[in-house]
Amino acid sequence: GDFTVHERINGLKPGEEYYYRFETKKTESRVGRFRTLPPADSMQSLKLAYFSCQDYEAGYYNAHAALAKEDLDLLIFLGDYVYEHKYYDGPADRVDKTGPNKDGDVQTLDEYREKYRFYQSDPDLQDLQAAHAFVSVWDDHEVEDNYAGNEADSKQKDPNFENDNMTPRRVPVEQRRKNGYKAFFEAMPRIRTHGDKNRIYGSVRIGGTAELFLTDQRQYRDQQPCMDVRLDPCPDDLEPGRTYLGSRQKAWFKHAVPNSNAKWKLWGSETMVMALDATPGNHANQDQWDGYSAEREEVLGHFHDKGLKNLVVLSGDIHTFIAGNLGTNGEQSGDPIGVELVGGSATSLGLPEELGYPASVLEILRQQADPHTIFADFESRGYCVVTVSKDSVVGQFRAVGSTQQPHSPAHNLAKFKVEAGSPELHQI
Repeated sequence: GDFTVHERINGLKPGEEYYYRFETKKTESRVGRFRTLPPADSMQSLKLAYFSCQDYEAGYYNAHAALAKEDLDLLIFLGDYVYEHKYYDGPADRVDKTGPNKDGDVQTLDEYREKYRFYQSDPDLQDLQAAHAFVSVWDDHEVEDNYAGNEADSKQKDPNFENDNMTPRRVPVEQRRKNGYKAFFEAMPRIRTHGDKNRIYGSVRIGGTAELFLTDQRQYRDQQPCMDVRLDPCPDDLEPGRTYLGSRQKAWFKHAVPNSNAKWKLWGSETMVMALDATPGNHANQDQWDGYSAEREEVLGHFHDKGLKNLVVLSGDIHTFIAGNLGTNGEQSGDPIGVELVGGSATSLGLPEELGYPASVLEILRQQADPHTIFADFESRGYCVVTVSKDSVVGQFRAVGSTQQPHSPAHNLAKFKVEAGSPELHQI
């Protein structure tokens, strides 16, 4: 649909660099390149990068320009490729005028298609996707902010409105989801699964060194507890039986991860898995795994019971760089099960702008309430590069100087290491 082509190419050699282009009778595309993944038994070191949350209006794609220059075996996108509505004011020439009202709000299939065409007209995004093999999952903004399963965010009181009950709903949320999903599969380098056309979860084997597990934390979930409250206590997030992954995906995930014979199990999670507490034990964000604490403990506790080693979570969504240690309950009090690197956002603004607290205050709260985290940066925008070897995983947070002016290069922000067999992250 929408004049996009999806073709599965067979017969490529592992660990090889390939170049490609598209041709029609009258014209040809630019040349793209990618590297195929290493053989299944290879224990060579790997270099991956991941990013998320690329709101066009929030700023220039300087992170993308920097990522295009990185030497990578695989590039991972963890969601919020487009934003279905206006959220941020940025540079004057980054205004999003898609949609029937020219205000960036899209709800029909044709409108979502227009949105993807608009985003993919950006030259830095084009450079990035022409430079690397690219695997992607969605989060919420590919459909609607904080939607849950076939329902709107639990804080939406009026079914005739969305966007914090401010924007008239022109399409029912279930139909809107279908529209968003169809446009996503058209615009992204993905082939739909026969018999399960909206499935995006699954794994990518990256040699013998690592297996990447990608989960879908939108399509099958229950609504957020406590009307998706922020910062205030919510006892309902521990309620058993509430699901984040849905029964089929959860069964697959609980079986596949402990049974993988790859050295490192990398989990590409759209949302943060570690707890993010405003005060000790009081979860600040019910839209992430914190709002589904019972299922988090079920899954991670199962991994612990199975003796799982070498789990590294790569996550996005919260527009903040965070690094820390993952316990089976998300807190320091849980049994250690792995580590987590939250890769910030490419452009989308962060918690200081959203919550109205300066970064210095948020850092004090983190140190007091979240001792399982060892680092946070609430203000920088960028991505994370991960080097995976048989003995260790090293994560490098990379930030751009600015998203408010073009051509701002990236610099190293912080670096972390976890040794094989020891689920403890160290800043280096």
